[in-house]
Amino acid sequence: MSRPPIRLRSRGFSLVELLVAVTIGLVVTLAVFGVLAASEGRKRTSVALNDTNQSGAYAAYTVDRIVRSAGTGYAQGWPKIGSCRISAALTPAGETLPRTAAFPAPFTAVPQTVRLAPVVIFAGASDTGSDVLMTMSGTAGFGEAPAAVLPGAITATQVLLANTIGLRANDLVLLAGGGECLLSQVASTKALCAGDPTSPSPTTTCGQQLPLAGSYYTATGAHTSLTALAGMTNVNAFSIGNTTTNQPHFELLGVGANSTLFRHDLLLLNGVSTTSEPVAEGVRELHAVYGLDTNDDGMLDTWQSPTATGWTGAALMDGSSQSSTRLRQIVALRVALVMRSALIERELAASVPVAPASMPLFGDLPTAVQTSVDLTRTGENRNQRHRVIELTIPIRNLLMRTTS
Repeated sequence: MSRPPIRLRSRGFSLVELLVAVTIGLVVTLAVFGVLAASEGRKRTSVALNDTNQSGAYAAYTVDRIVRSAGTGYAQGWPKIGSCRISAALTPAGETLPRTAAFPAPFTAVPQTVRLAPVVIFAGASDTGSDVLMTMSGTAGFGEAPAAVLPGAITATQVLLANTIGLRANDLVLLAGGGECLLSQVASTKALCAGDPTSPSPTTTCGQQLPLAGSYYTATGAHTSLTALAGMTNVNAFSIGNTTTNQPHFELLGVGANSTLFRHDLLLLNGVSTTSEPVAEGVRELHAVYGLDTNDDGMLDTWQSPTATGWTGAALMDGSSQSSTRLRQIVALRVALVMRSALIERELAASVPVAPASMPLFGDLPTAVQTSVDLTRTGENRNQRHRVIELTIPIRNLLMRTTS
């Protein structure tokens, strides 16, 4: 058997073969990296959307919980107290209501003088142009009807009521008369009444005297005083909660910087007057409309825009009998939260961003209350994904209110 020439046995790959192999390897590598890049992009998008959905769910839950309880503690006595103007002072921080300066961001455009109201929409009043919700709810938990105060039964240190059952030390009490409300506080020395499970003395009876003292006690507010209320014939007192337990919720909700939903405590129970508390991220806008019961049958009859004549925040805060009647008609809110993801994505195609030019809100409601959010305006990025969360929130205290 002859042996092949040494030259043929030692032959390797040719240059052409090497180039072909390298080309095939590059094609395969590019294909693999393309798949990985697409997969990673979908993963980032999915994570960003999940974060946005979770933030939206929490924001919706917070708004629902706050609005649903609006009017607690005083809605049943609305015909007696109406939309009284609130005067409240906190020692030593100074006056809380009316504000002597603008509310902290993003609520600088909200009027500094406010009146008692379950819920009011200030359309476009946040620093970013979204709506601001003002809600007020008490948390006393004992009674929903104001207690009548006899003429002349108010002094600088106490109020005389038919009885003081249900009122505890450090409770916050609103004294309402003549369209004015003065916030005061029950003294910490008030003894627990008989029947209270925490009372050390089950025989202690509740008398008529309600002693006043504490950090929220004031004899003179910006618009009324204990002396002025003592001279009136129709004054009512009602508890709205406690400074240490069961704190009331008098607050503002709105969207501020960095697409964040903020809240502000109107009564400064947290002791902070210069800042608002962040609630949820990724909330680009908040908008709302009123649901009204126009015939007093306890059912929602129509929807009303907060920009319509007579329904603006300023109109509902003017203290007129008409505004008081309108506030009483509000039995629900329809709220829309526009959420935006933090991830900036690639365009779907050349000049085709991932978000539409506008997003409609309240599309299933009458045309008069429908609106849309313009995503082409300055400051928007249409390569960030947007979604709308809409919820209808019944205001249970107004749905079940009395008619007299």
